[in-house]
Amino acid sequence: MKYVWWIALLTLLLAACGGESNPGLPAGAQRVALNTFPSGIGRGYPQGLLDEAGPPQLLRAGDTPPNFTLLLPDGRHTTLADLKGRPVLINFWATWCPPCRAEMPELLQAARDYPDLALLAVNVSEAPTAVSDFAEQFRMDAPVVIDPQGTISDRYNISGLPTSIFLGADGTIVEVRPGAIDRTVIDAVLEQ
Repeated sequence: MKYVWWIALLTLLLAACGGESNPGLPAGAQRVALNTFPSGIGRGYPQGLLDEAGPPQLLRAGDTPPNFTLLLPDGRHTTLADLKGRPVLINFWATWCPPCRAEMPELLQAARDYPDLALLAVNVSEAPTAVSDFAEQFRMDAPVVIDPQGTISDRYNISGLPTSIFLGADGTIVEVRPGAIDRTVIDAVLEQ
């Protein structure tokens, strides 16, 4: 009889582990690959949802960053952890930020020139209309992640905009770069 209890407990634990890790996902949400997101400007404007709350984390090379989900309006989603296996550049920015405006064309061109690079342009705490106007102006064909309350930037301990975080194919942080970056920096980090 005690084995039946253990089997029932194990079944419940496995079922819980098999579910979606982000409690903010709507019922029926479907996990998909990033390359299936819509094409074009903003790549569907996914909302960023932290997978777990916590205090701001000091990010250093070699660390695994906090995971977050990119949720499209239709319920399809992917996570930062799902991008493991390819380099990732997470760029925190805002429309009112002159250095963000200056670096954006170079970030977008780098994403085109490095087809394996996943560029996630995380907008911090702005209205969707301002974000979409900016994305149209700059022809942003990378996922423009909406962080409406700044929860992702807070968890990532972002203290100034822009800030770029480079992840290696193993999913760990290669480099954290506060301030605007240019193509020379991007090339140097990606070619390490």
